[in-house]
Amino acid sequence: MRVRLPDRRDPGWWRRRLPAAALVWSVVVALGVVPIGLGAGPQAVAESSTVTVQGPALFDPKNPGTPGKPGSITVSQTKDLTNQVVQVSWSGFTPTVDGVGNPRPTAHRSDATTFYAVRIYECQGANPNITDCYDSSLYGGDASAGFQQQAPKVTAPDFPSNMVIAPTGPDGSGAADIQLYTSDQSPHLGCDATHPCSLVVEANYGGDSLGATNPAHTVDCANHTVDKQRSRTTAADAVFNRVAMNGMSSGEQCAWANAKVIPLSFAPTPAACDSQAPAFVSEGLEMANRAIQKWRAGLCIGDSPLSFQYLSASGEPQARSRFLSGTTDVALTARPDTDPPARPYVYAPLATSGVSVVFLVDDPATGRQIRDMKLNARLLAKLLTQSYSPKGAVASVKGNPTCVFADPEFLALNPLPDSSGLKWPKFCNVNEFAPTVVGGTTDLVHQLTSWIAADPDAARFLDGEPDPWGMHIDTYYLRPAFSGYPVDTFIRQDSSGIDKPKPTNEEQHWREFEWNPVTSGLGDLVRRTLQNKPSCIQATLNGAGGHDACVPMEPGTRTLFSIMDTGQAKAYSLPEAQLLNPAGAYVSPSTTGFQAAVADMTVDASTGVQSLPYGTADTAYSRDQRTYPLTTVQYAMVPTQGVPADKAAAITRFLRTTTTSGQVYGNEPGHLAPGFLALTSAQRAQAADAATHVETQDAKLPGNQAAPPNPPAVTPADGGTAGGTSPTGPAGGAAPVSAAAGDSTTGGGSGEASTGGLGAGAAAAGGTGAAAAAAAGGKAPSASPSAPGKSLSAAPVAAGTPAADRSGAARLLLPVALIGGLVLLVGGPAALILGGTPAGERTLAGLRSGWSRLRRRP
Repeated sequence: MRVRLPDRRDPGWWRRRLPAAALVWSVVVALGVVPIGLGAGPQAVAESSTVTVQGPALFDPKNPGTPGKPGSITVSQTKDLTNQVVQVSWSGFTPTVDGVGNPRPTAHRSDATTFYAVRIYECQGANPNITDCYDSSLYGGDASAGFQQQAPKVTAPDFPSNMVIAPTGPDGSGAADIQLYTSDQSPHLGCDATHPCSLVVEANYGGDSLGATNPAHTVDCANHTVDKQRSRTTAADAVFNRVAMNGMSSGEQCAWANAKVIPLSFAPTPAACDSQAPAFVSEGLEMANRAIQKWRAGLCIGDSPLSFQYLSASGEPQARSRFLSGTTDVALTARPDTDPPARPYVYAPLATSGVSVVFLVDDPATGRQIRDMKLNARLLAKLLTQSYSPKGAVASVKGNPTCVFADPEFLALNPLPDSSGLKWPKFCNVNEFAPTVVGGTTDLVHQLTSWIAADPDAARFLDGEPDPWGMHIDTYYLRPAFSGYPVDTFIRQDSSGIDKPKPTNEEQHWREFEWNPVTSGLGDLVRRTLQNKPSCIQATLNGAGGHDACVPMEPGTRTLFSIMDTGQAKAYSLPEAQLLNPAGAYVSPSTTGFQAAVADMTVDASTGVQSLPYGTADTAYSRDQRTYPLTTVQYAMVPTQGVPADKAAAITRFLRTTTTSGQVYGNEPGHLAPGFLALTSAQRAQAADAATHVETQDAKLPGNQAAPPNPPAVTPADGGTAGGTSPTGPAGGAAPVSAAAGDSTTGGGSGEASTGGLGAGAAAAGGTGAAAAAAAGGKAPSASPSAPGKSLSAAPVAAGTPAADRSGAARLLLPVALIGGLVLLVGGPAALILGGTPAGERTLAGLRSGWSRLRRRP
C-alpha cells in the first residue's frame, strides 16, 4: 500500500502536529524549571591548575637526523600542592620499544633492554639544573659545573626516591603518577609555600652521552649509532648510571637536552603552624588527618591566626579516654563513647570519609597493572585471618589456596576478559600475600571488622564453616583461642611453622614472618604502599642475627593489598576495590556511595552520632544498592563545661570555620580535602548547635544537641534483603532508633565500574555461572584492565563540586516535582487546545484521522 507523505507547505501538517509540539515544549519547559538538586547549596568550585606545555621534538629512530614535531605534556595540578600524587601525561613522544622495535609496556630503573623511556623528577626551583632534581644522576652536585663533574654521593637523602620511569605507548602517548614531596618529607628539596619547585619530564632519545664515538671522548648527542649498542645502550635507562669516558660527565647529558620544566607552587604545610602557640590540643582519628591538616593550615595563616595542636597517631579509644579525663581538649572519633560521660561534652560532625581496600596488582606476564577489583566480606576475612596457605605444609591452613589469586571465590568474582590480554598472578610470594594493615587500636579497624562480622557468609566462615570451595579459616582464629570480630586492633594469631618432621629454625616459626601490622601509624603504612613494600619480614637471619624487612616489589610483579582511609587513597591516586553491600551491589568509595550511606545511617539517640546499621534487617542501608559499606562520619568530642573562655572561643571558632567554609571542596588551605564528603545541612545544623554549647559552656551532655533525622523505616517488599542479616544483630554499635513510618529509595541497581576509584558500582551479571557467582557473594561484572599508557590516577571524591543532601524522604522530592511540573505544564496547554475551542476540534479531528491511517497500514 502506498502512503502519501504530507506536504510541508500544507497548513494542515502543522495543525496535525500541534499536540506533539505542545507536548515536547512542555517537557522542555518542565525540565528547565524543576530543581536539579535538593539539599545543600552550591559549594565553591576548585579552580583548575592543570597545565599543558610543549614537549621535546619527536625522535624518529629511522630518521635520527630530522627532528619531528614537538609533543605536549600535561600536569593535572600545579598549584596549592601538598604531599600528594599528581598525574603527568604526554603525547607526541617516541614509543618505548625493545631492541627489535616491539612495544614495551613497562620501564624500570637501570634497564638496558628498554629504549626511549621517560623520566619524571621533582626539582628545586622554577628553573632547575640537573643538580636540583631529586635522585637524578648529579643531584646535589655543583650547579655551576653542569655535566662536567663527577657524580656526587647524594642521591635521595631524605625520603626514598620519588623519581618515576614510565613508557610511551605505540601511539606516542603515556601517563604516570608522581608523588610530590613537601619540605616535611624532603628538607633537601624544601618545597613549600615560599620555596617553589618544579617537575621535569625528560625523554631519553639516545645520542652518544658517553663520548664513545670520537677520540676526544666528547659527548655527541647527534650521534645515535650507540643508542642500542649492547655495551653502550645510550637510549636505555641503564646509561644514567654510567660515566662518560672522560670521567667527568654523566650519561644523562643527552636525555637532559630533552627535559621540559613545569613550575609548581605548594600550599603552606602544617609546619607553618608549629611556630604559633596552640590555642587547644586535639588528638585521635588519623584517618581524618588529610582534612584536619588542611583546616589547620587555613586557620593559622589567616588574618586572625588560630593554631591548634593535632596528635594523630594515638588510637581513638585512647583519645576518647584522655578527653574524658580532661587531658585533651578535643577528641576526634568515628565511634561514640558508651560509658557514662565523665565530663560534659557533645559531638560535632566534621566530615564523612571511609575505609578503602587498596590494591597494587600487576599481570606478571605483561607487567601491566590491573586497576579494577571486587571484594566481599568473606574474602577480606580470609585475607585478615592468615587463612591462605603459604608454600609448604602448614597444619592450620592445610588444603587452602596459596593466596587470594588462587582462590576460586576471588576468580569467580573477578574474571578478566580474554580481550584484555591480562591474567591475575598465579601465586604470591611466601611472605607477601597478607594485606598491609595498621597496628594499634583504631576505629578504622573496628568498623572494618564490624562490617565483616555482620555479613552472613563472612560470619559463617569466621565460625569455622568452609566456603563453597572447601577453604576454611586458619584454626588459630577459631574460638575460644580468638575472640572473633569485631576487634579494635589486628594482632597476628598464628605464628606456627611448617608441619614436617625436622623443620629448620625458620620453618618452625614460619607464619611469624608473614604478617606484621604496621604499628607506626597510617602515614607509614601509606608510605610503605607507595614504595611497594609488603609488611612481612624475611625468615632468614641477617648478619646481625635479626630479620630484614621484605624487599619492595618491582612494578610489574606486585601483589599488594593495603587498608587505609579514603583521604589517603585519593591523595595518592591509589586504586580502591569495590566492596559488596547488603543490597548485593559492588560499590566504590565515591561521592555517590558516601551520600547514599549518610542518607541511610541511623542515629544513636543517646549521642546523636550516625552510623550504618550493620546486620540489621529491613533498613534503608540493607536495601540501598548505592551505599558504600565502609562509609564513616567523623566527629569531634568537644567540652561544654570547665574550659577557660579563650580556649572555649578557640574551639568554637574551629568548629564554625571547619563546618562552614571548611566544607568547600578545593585544594586551597582551609578547604575540604579530596576523599571526604561535605556535611549535609542537617549535620551542619548539628555542628552549629554543638559550637553554641561550647561557646556558652552550658554543661550539655551527649544527645542534647540537634541531630540528623533517622531514615524512614523500610517495609520489606521482596521477602528479604540481598545481603542477608546477621543473627547477632548490629555489630559493634548501638541499636538503631526507630523512625516514623515511610519508605526509602532502594536504588536502581545501576552503577559504574570502577575506574581508578570512581563510580558507584553495582551488581551485574557474572560470567562464571550463576552458582559460582552466588557462592562468591553476589554477581559481579568483569574487572576492567588498565589500558596501555593510562595512569592509575583517581579523581578526588567530589573535587570542586557541591555536596548534596540526600536525607530520608528528600530523595523523593525531585521525581515528585518533575512529575507534578509535567502534569501542570502539559495539562494546561492540552486543556486549552482540546477544551472545546475550534482549534481543539480541528486538532482532535487530525488525531482521529491519523489514528485511522495508522490502523489501515499493512
